[in-house]
Amino acid sequence: MAERSVSILKERRSGEKRVILLPDAVGEFTRRGYRVLVEAEAGVAAGFPDQAYAAAGASIVDGATAWSGSDVVFKYKPPGPEEYRHFRPGLHLASFMHAEGNLALVEAMRGSGMSGYALEFFRTERGDFPVPVSDNEISGKLAILLAAYHLQAHMGGSGVLLSDVPGAPRPKVVVIGYGNAGGGAARLAASMGAEVTVFGTRWEGLRRFTAGMPASVRCLLNEREAFERAVLEADVVVGAILISTYDTPPMLDEELVRRMKPGSVIVDVTCGYGSGYMPSFSHLTTYDAPFYVRHGVLHCKIDAMPASVPLTAARATSANVWRYLMDLARDVHDGVADPVSRNGCVVAGGVVVHPEVRRHIEMVEGGLADAV
Repeated sequence: MAERSVSILKERRSGEKRVILLPDAVGEFTRRGYRVLVEAEAGVAAGFPDQAYAAAGASIVDGATAWSGSDVVFKYKPPGPEEYRHFRPGLHLASFMHAEGNLALVEAMRGSGMSGYALEFFRTERGDFPVPVSDNEISGKLAILLAAYHLQAHMGGSGVLLSDVPGAPRPKVVVIGYGNAGGGAARLAASMGAEVTVFGTRWEGLRRFTAGMPASVRCLLNEREAFERAVLEADVVVGAILISTYDTPPMLDEELVRRMKPGSVIVDVTCGYGSGYMPSFSHLTTYDAPFYVRHGVLHCKIDAMPASVPLTAARATSANVWRYLMDLARDVHDGVADPVSRNGCVVAGGVVVHPEVRRHIEMVEGGLADAV
């Protein structure tokens, strides 16, 4: 096996057209002396043929060779069960794997002796999660676009245009969360002319967030009276907290949803596990059937929203993520310790090492949650 090599895999999840690194990012690796193996047609669906990768210095190989030819393997989404056979000791796999919701994957990685890294858990010393920035922002903006379309009366919405029109009241949008998804939603809604209120739980973080928002966006601490008043006036509510799971306290509860305006819209970008902070949601939705009505309110909870815009998502993610993947490769190959990627390590040496994933396992084993 060649030293200092990395592999890029083709995605096999149904409907997934993204690829984790584009040819220009591959060129950054090859210029630094890495051998890069790219699975054939990995980037075709995102508009980047094999020839573009070859021109950047990559070797185009079949899937089995991509898995076996490097100890460091990158892909966008988590591997499916049909790919578990490639797991082995010494393998370092990084992807947006959301392992806390995929305990079968966790067990397969643990049993193989490989190391698995969840890109969404890469964390800096400041506590930031820098890798999923672009996908999160895209999700927040898509939430507003979907909500705007489904507010139309013929789609079952209230008939409010999510834009400022002289002579009509400005539409109102509530955003729960002030990360990249919440920021994307708030900025787009404000630019369309909506009155936007963002709720957060930490004043220090909310102050930093406020500094980057248009002056028209209100940013408030999530206190029940103010939150309830804003939700009851809202045409759209976007949920964009960092994580929602079985023991996350309800925030937008059933009683409050029943009192929302008929035909208003809720979009849950977080797409967590269990009832979480939005217990009126009963299931995930899809682009084939994005919304359902409950208590007279349209509900949308589409997992992996950025997959619907693969060209934008692949370009933005590759431009952001390659530096972090480079640092991970240097950690593995050269022993240059990278605390950011190590914070995202889920499994290593047959042990589940990430605290959030361990917590989910304990909830399942303790009967506090359904097996995921």
